Amino acid sequence: MKNYIAKKIKYITIITLLFAVLPCDVSADNNGAYPGAFSRMGFGARGIAMGNAVNAVTLGAVGSYYNPATIAFTEVPTFDASMGLLSLDRSLNFLHFTTHIPPSAGFSVSVINAGVSDIDGRNRDGVHTGYLSTSENLFSFGFGIQFNKRFAAGIAFKLFYFNLYDDMSSTTVGLDMGLLYKLNNQITLAANIKDINSKYKWDSTPLYEQRGRTTTDDFPLLYQIGGSYLSQDETLLISMQGEYSGAYNFILRAGVEAYMTENIILRGGIEDMTNDEENKPSLGIGIRYPVGDWLPSFNYTLVFEPNAPSSYHVFSVGIEF
Repeated sequence: MKNYIAKKIKYITIITLLFAVLPCDVSADNNGAYPGAFSRMGFGARGIAMGNAVNAVTLGAVGSYYNPATIAFTEVPTFDASMGLLSLDRSLNFLHFTTHIPPSAGFSVSVINAGVSDIDGRNRDGVHTGYLSTSENLFSFGFGIQFNKRFAAGIAFKLFYFNLYDDMSSTTVGLDMGLLYKLNNQITLAANIKDINSKYKWDSTPLYEQRGRTTTDDFPLLYQIGGSYLSQDETLLISMQGEYSGAYNFILRAGVEAYMTENIILRGGIEDMTNDEENKPSLGIGIRYPVGDWLPSFNYTLVFEPNAPSSYHVFSVGIEF
């Protein structure tokens, strides 16, 4: 009898977690209805501030998240850590390190962590059983190479780990591929495919024994094209990016980055410009100041998230050395 009650409590707990994770899928647009939405939120304060329209951006600190081909243009080692503050007890955090590999390549390691805390766990009688939490994680290893000064390609291997509940987790591997071509010093074009073979695989046998089963939740495959314009004095950057997936509607993004002074940068962007009710405007500021041979930076982004109780904030600290 005790085992029966324990199994029922576990079942109800998992259902509670699944309903809690739905709003945690952290995205207010169409992709939030599909597995792995946390990994499509963007990466760091800079990229999110520019509406996540940066798959053709090679200037400044870049990683493999938006397009692994961009890391081929990395000139100095860069480290960046970001923390997101979201409503509904959600969290979204980032880490990345990118470095140059002579003579014309780059390597990047990055981590995304997302989750929900303080979930009110209850059994089928409505009795409080404790507070629960979930954790979704993405570990990415990217490599990019320049075939000449204008053309580059890259690939990123991604390891997903989702801890939903005791004895209920999923570990799988995905892949990103990208191309980038510089028409000249001002205009860059890019194309990439994200989440090849990305999926969650679940096995509930440890919880339900003979009644358990194995299921697979595939991530939507994303096709992205983009372009960027950099002014001759490198003080203004404008970028646009389109994204298509058979799972949801076409998304158009745009972003801008402007150097107000040598040390102060303003950013802005709009995600999902094709849908007035779902688009996510964002504003950001960056401050950087050289210290010897190092270039520390601080970045902040405010995102106006639709269908959520409040906007969310992303803070980043980084260093080029």
